[in-house]
Amino acid sequence: MNKLRIIGGVWRRHQLPVAPVEGLRPTPDRVRETVFNWLGQDCTGMDVLDLYAGTGALGFEAASRGAGRVVMVEQNRKVVAQLLDNRAYLLSKWTDTTAPKPVLVVDSGNVLASLKRFATAGAGFDLVALDPPFRSELMQATLPLIKPVLKPGGLVYAEWHENLFSDEAALCKALNVREIEVLRHLKAGQVHAHLFALPAL
Repeated sequence: MNKLRIIGGVWRRHQLPVAPVEGLRPTPDRVRETVFNWLGQDCTGMDVLDLYAGTGALGFEAASRGAGRVVMVEQNRKVVAQLLDNRAYLLSKWTDTTAPKPVLVVDSGNVLASLKRFATAGAGFDLVALDPPFRSELMQATLPLIKPVLKPGGLVYAEWHENLFSDEAALCKALNVREIEVLRHLKAGQVHAHLFALPAL
């Protein structure tokens, strides 16, 4: 069975089982380390939305580093069951007596429907992590729904099989914004990872 290793924060070095679902792999350690370096290693108090959560690698990592609330959206039932088991295990291992346990929510729904529901409810997030299944068309379907759930100054981390910024105008159109602020870009094998910000609402 594949394992997910938390690489930083309160739960550092804890290993979690990954649901036996074909194609499900954690975001590699090196990519996660880079992403959280971009974020300054500290997610204290952040509200984080992990879309297409899969193994929960990004969401659990953010919670380990101090995020106050993490919502992980995943539709596959086997994967949801594993996320729930891993959530219970990690919360039982919370050792930071100076900070409350993070709120970890596993949303077992369709990402597009969940985003619309969050927007209607006025739920705002400091960071949205977007890692749809590899080689799918879900990135294009999801991008237009991101802006309404971001807090002012919120960040988007997107991991995909193409360079999103190879056509910045098309990305702005998909996001329904006039401009974006490109903060970071990483290429690891066939995967491109981007961190960007949208103009304040």
